[in-house]
Amino acid sequence: MGSYGVTLADLPNIFIMIAALVSLFIVLVIFLRNMEVIGIVGEGAREPWPRGVQPPRLLMQRVHIPFTFKLLEDKPVGYDGVHCSVSSTVRYWHAAWWGAPARDLHATLWGSLPDILASRQFVRSGPHEERQLSLSNPPLTLGGPPRSCYPLVVILARDLRDNDHLRPDDTVALVSVIHIQDEQCSLPSGVIAQYLKQANGNLSCLKRLYVSGEGCDGYAARVSDDAVCCVCTSRPLSRALLPCRHACLCEDCLPKLDKCPICRSMISSYFCIRNDEEPLSELKQPPFLNRRLFNLFHYH
Repeated sequence: MGSYGVTLADLPNIFIMIAALVSLFIVLVIFLRNMEVIGIVGEGAREPWPRGVQPPRLLMQRVHIPFTFKLLEDKPVGYDGVHCSVSSTVRYWHAAWWGAPARDLHATLWGSLPDILASRQFVRSGPHEERQLSLSNPPLTLGGPPRSCYPLVVILARDLRDNDHLRPDDTVALVSVIHIQDEQCSLPSGVIAQYLKQANGNLSCLKRLYVSGEGCDGYAARVSDDAVCCVCTSRPLSRALLPCRHACLCEDCLPKLDKCPICRSMISSYFCIRNDEEPLSELKQPPFLNRRLFNLFHYH
């Protein structure tokens, strides 16, 4: 009768075999997890969000902004002339801050409305629809990047006489930071940041939404009357995706996708830019009256 056993001389071979099997298993796991990245499995092989389950929804605060500010696209931007369009539904003050030091600007932003109005020489104005405003200044020597000063900052701030009627979440100031292209900094001229100051002291930074099929109004998105989902093209556009900030889907199409249909980036979360029950007819207001803009950034 034969006997079965393992001699001491066989142990190293057994350990080598076990180590090889473990290594093979690890390589196989890594290979399977990265099949889509290396192009062996197409994008369609990956399961989307479970049917009927949406990615996490972020609750954004809707704010009413009484001001609008934008640069005129058909006008050049330079120290000899920055042409912009301004409107307001309230009495306000406006000021142009040339060569604004970044540190001083942010210290001013965190101050109260009286502090903001005391920081510069302002010009008073009453409510008005879109009106062109031209600003000019001798060229500034700001040096090469990185710079500690902004070429131009435009501040629109509410008149203090209206303080008695303010709610805590009302916007009291809109601050636009403008870059002007020069020989030492080739970044194209334009608005590089916009900040909102609210009566309760909160400060927020506006970021652009990219609406499918149309442009955006400055750094805050406004949904047009006829904006529809880019997938089904039948239901109203109501969902903005994060982190890409493409506003392109409706309530029904969002649960069926795990990637943005515009840029193909993964959808980590979303927020609503329109109530699904809201008739489109209610959005058909004159542009000057349609102030339902959105805070797209968390408060600092």
